[in-house]
Parts: sequence; structure tokens; C-alpha cells
Amino acid sequence: MAELPFPETLETRRLLLRPFQSSDAQVAFGWFGDPIVMRFTPTGPDKSIEETERRLAGYQKHQNTHGFSKWVVLDRDSRVAIGDSGLIVLQEYGWVDLGFRFARQHWNNGFATEVASAWVIAALEFRVAELGAFVHPDNVASIRVLEKVGFRAKRLQTVMGMKSIVFSYEST
Repeated sequence: MAELPFPETLETRRLLLRPFQSSDAQVAFGWFGDPIVMRFTPTGPDKSIEETERRLAGYQKHQNTHGFSKWVVLDRDSRVAIGDSGLIVLQEYGWVDLGFRFARQHWNNGFATEVASAWVIAALEFRVAELGAFVHPDNVASIRVLEKVGFRAKRLQTVMGMKSIVFSYEST
């Protein structure tokens, strides 16, 4: 779906993003296994480290196929993993989906807006067609982030079994 290859990492003022590695499973289970972090995710929380390992393997396969995927988000200074963000091809829905999530202790720091903005820039630069996102209607924080970085709500739709607001990126 991208016409040009994506970079190997993305950097923002405070964050470093890179593709997941198998060695990230333990730390990533910290947020993937958290029912509060995952409450607005269609699959819900991972129930075991093995589920997180399978999730990361899926992201690695997507990365190999498309050149991008959900990536781990690291604090740029400490290199500590604090969440994930990235783009996933949702072929059955017809768009490349932007997503982001962070371990709870890293909420309310503007990190989601920072990574969402970085992915929008990368997606535009590398000519991703149909950049979209879907959000549970009660996920007010994510809705605000998407609106801040240029997404507009288009419709209500069930996506991956979850009642969702579907957003589309609209460059201004």
C-alpha cells in the first residue's frame, strides 16, 4: 500500500519508534495485558505472555509484508518501552489504520499526539493511500488525538466486531 519504503525508525522530540522484536514481548505484555489499557480494543487484553508473543509475531509478519506495522514506542532518552503505535493495513475495510496505545503510567503526557503526528507525516511522505482510524465512541481521549492531527469522523460502523467511529485523515 505504500509506494516507497518506510524508514527503519521514526523519531520525535521525546520518542523513538522501531519495529517490534521478539525480545519486546515481556515489557509489551505490561500494556497488552492491562484490561484498562485494552478496554477499547476489539480483541481485549492479552491473557498471557504467549498471546502477546503471537501479537508481536503478527506485527513482524505485517512489517515484512508492508514495510510498516505497529511499532514499539520508546522513551528517547531512557530507551524504555512505553507503548505501541503504527499503521496496519485493514484490507477488508479498505484503509491503512493508525493506532496508538500506552502503558497507563505514560498517559496524559501528549505522547499519543506526538506519535500520531509522526505516523501521519510518514504516511503522507511515503504515499499511503486511505489513511484512517477507528475508535470506540467512549474513547474520548483517542478521538481528541485523531482530531488534533487532522482526522475527521466519517461514520459509525462495526469494525472487527466493535461499534466504532470511523475516521479519515484529511490533509488541509
